[in-house]
Amino acid sequence: MTAQADEAGCGRCFDEGEVELLRTPGAPLPADLVRRVAQKDPFHWDEQPAIIRRVLPQLVVMLAEGEAESDLMARGLAAAGWSRWPREQAGAVTGFLDAWWTQTLRTKSPPISAGAVFESCVTASSSVAPWLARWEAETGPIASRHLADSLDWWREELTSDDSPSGGGGTEAEERAAWHEVKRWLAGQARAT
Repeated sequence: MTAQADEAGCGRCFDEGEVELLRTPGAPLPADLVRRVAQKDPFHWDEQPAIIRRVLPQLVVMLAEGEAESDLMARGLAAAGWSRWPREQAGAVTGFLDAWWTQTLRTKSPPISAGAVFESCVTASSSVAPWLARWEAETGPIASRHLADSLDWWREELTSDDSPSGGGGTEAEERAAWHEVKRWLAGQARAT
């Protein structure tokens, strides 16, 4: 996948050499370029979904390896509308997000916190339910420890209506998602 041949990009944020790299099939991309592309608002590109598809192979590696700003990179993925891509491409993104989240829940010391991965998956997919369902299905001590750590991390947000992720949806969507998380957490507390 490459950017369109006539992609101009935002000349203020990306120089001609960087845009040319994005147009060149198979050319390795510097990590900093992948990060900046994924984090920028869609208006920086003529065809943002094509740009995200271009950086996606390196983007998922960076996320899996513990990219510190995973939530910002997930916003670019969400803005690209990946769930409306052709079935095979959308399935690959779904598969990655599910594998990333599951592996995080099963890893004692993941590269970034489970709370950060959860927020990134929610942001990328614009959905809370599948990630909460996976967390609930993981009944071992490692997933339970991640839940306790996330509760500590989200302590302030739990007493307010503020979403911890600022995931790029509308304010109402983010508030509704956060209320869904809070209801789920309350159910988990009752179950223990």
